[in-house]
Amino acid sequence: MANDGDVRIDLRGDGRVILYKRDNLKDPVWQVRVRVPNSTGYKRITTKTSDQREAERFALNYYEELYIHVKTGGSIKSKTFKQVFAEWEKYVATMGHTRKGGSWEVDL
Repeated sequence: MANDGDVRIDLRGDGRVILYKRDNLKDPVWQVRVRVPNSTGYKRITTKTSDQREAERFALNYYEELYIHVKTGGSIKSKTFKQVFAEWEKYVATMGHTRKGGSWEVDL
């Protein structure tokens, strides 16, 4: 994530919200890495600003949103298209026929 010239700031002091700026870019903007308790992994997102104060505000608000999302049963990791398709395919198999009396099965 970080090179020797990169700037990193731990906003909460516990490693959950890390604000960093990559120096090797032409117009560097602040990025944030967020870890939430009771979840696996982390989420990285750009703040789309080069102003440190605004980036800090964005990062802390984003942390709160993710924290509430996980507390209410959500997950940081999103499902892949393959996973969603497999769920849909299983659901369609239990549905049987379509509204017009047709079938989801393909006759070749």
